[in-house]
Amino acid sequence: MIFIALLAIPVSCERNEYAPQDDIVELSFRLFTSTTSTRGNVSDYPSSPDYWSQSEQLVDGRYFYLVSVYIVDENREIVASQENIEVDGGLSEVEVTFDKSYGLKRGIYTLMAVANYNDHEIAGTSFRSGLVSAWASTDYETLMNNMIAGSATDNISSCEVVQPLSLMQEIELHAGRNMVEGELIRTFARLRIEVKNNSGSLPLKIRSVTFSDNFTQKQAYVFDDGTDRKYFGDMAAPLATSSYALTPFTPDTDADYKTIEAQTGAVVFDSYLLESRVADGENYTYTLDLEYEGAVETTYAYEPNWSSTISQTSNLSVGDESYFLLYNPNRRRYLSAGDGVVSTATLSTSSSTVGTDNVWQLIATGTQNQYYIKNVETGLYMQAPVSSGVSVGSSPVAFTFATRTQRGASYITMRGGSYYVNVSSSGGVQGSTSTSSTGNYFRLYVVNKTATQSGNGTISYNTPIVLTTIDPLTQQSSPATSIRRNDFINVLVTVSYNPEAGKFEFYVEDWNVGSGDVEFN
Repeated sequence: MIFIALLAIPVSCERNEYAPQDDIVELSFRLFTSTTSTRGNVSDYPSSPDYWSQSEQLVDGRYFYLVSVYIVDENREIVASQENIEVDGGLSEVEVTFDKSYGLKRGIYTLMAVANYNDHEIAGTSFRSGLVSAWASTDYETLMNNMIAGSATDNISSCEVVQPLSLMQEIELHAGRNMVEGELIRTFARLRIEVKNNSGSLPLKIRSVTFSDNFTQKQAYVFDDGTDRKYFGDMAAPLATSSYALTPFTPDTDADYKTIEAQTGAVVFDSYLLESRVADGENYTYTLDLEYEGAVETTYAYEPNWSSTISQTSNLSVGDESYFLLYNPNRRRYLSAGDGVVSTATLSTSSSTVGTDNVWQLIATGTQNQYYIKNVETGLYMQAPVSSGVSVGSSPVAFTFATRTQRGASYITMRGGSYYVNVSSSGGVQGSTSTSSTGNYFRLYVVNKTATQSGNGTISYNTPIVLTTIDPLTQQSSPATSIRRNDFINVLVTVSYNPEAGKFEFYVEDWNVGSGDVEFN
């Protein structure tokens, strides 16, 4: 939970700073609430006060209708209070003053302020407070034990239930008059999931939205003292179809799924939740049961041209997509890739197609006779050889190709760094510094890539997605460990279909944590 710091500012002081501790002080609080939707800035929910109805703004915690303020000393005794201050006119700001008659003295105190904790009526419409039971305030412990609750069956906080706002902060009072201010924040978080269908033509069907059973608590304290007391073992999964949600997951009429047309998006769930924290070793996960119907899948075959032997760099032509077999005729072996290393294989020249682990794409670097060598099966690049072997990795490494002649025959060598790619007599691959080793000499065969489309099938996806975040200090991405009151969890999932791979593709950006004003993408 995030508090805006309260500033204790002496406005007038008739005595010096060494006045005795029993000097009487006066205190005025300017208390305010957020005027935007759960501290988020989302285009669908502008901050204009007339966008939502008055009742929706009330539920969302945008203004006060009832306020109480308590001053607690270091002994946890309530030394001054003003309760049940009625606020008319939908105001988001109120000032509460404690004059000399309250007998406040210089010192360190805890300010506890709460708003909207009793049932209320607007224009004939009754709104129920989210408290577990009636508000109680006889002493500090009683204040701290006041609790709010979500729906017992759906595990979300009803969009028709007003959630209390609260503030708990240490302040220091000086002699004379003090002015402090602070924001009362919502006691709930908000979870909003939007799905965008980036498919060029296929409508996306969403059959369900579900959550892991640690996503929300069933109850929480009104006041947060910054300790772990606010976390309970009573966790639950929100029900996405709940009528209590701002936007429940709602299937299309006469269908068991919701449709999002190509190149459009929609909010599939939007609701209030109570704060929570995952246990060690667990994650928050949400699952979208997705389906593309009528999907066209493209499969590829790699066909070697056995009559296209290339033995000189002058005959080597490399375009945007150029594929080759790399053959060492002296060892009668073809370079292959797998398990993180370059190895060799034997192939039959009568084969019309070859496995993609044997096919290599050459990518021009911009320097003459210099290429990156990428394996088609693994998608990894050949790395600079060392004496013990040759590996493949995610970073491209430039290889210099050169023509060598032996006994009147031409060959191509490939050097990365200080070593040539070399095939040993036993078929192993390593680096060699020799310029005359026959293990260094290669010939290339052109491989043609052909595409075949098969279609009108149905593909689905329902694997749980882990909610992750970026730490604002380290900028490292990691699974989210807590959902805090006043957070706006704004999840944007971009979905598309890759016909070449025949599978779904997702883009879910990490969200920044560290304040109440957060968005998840």
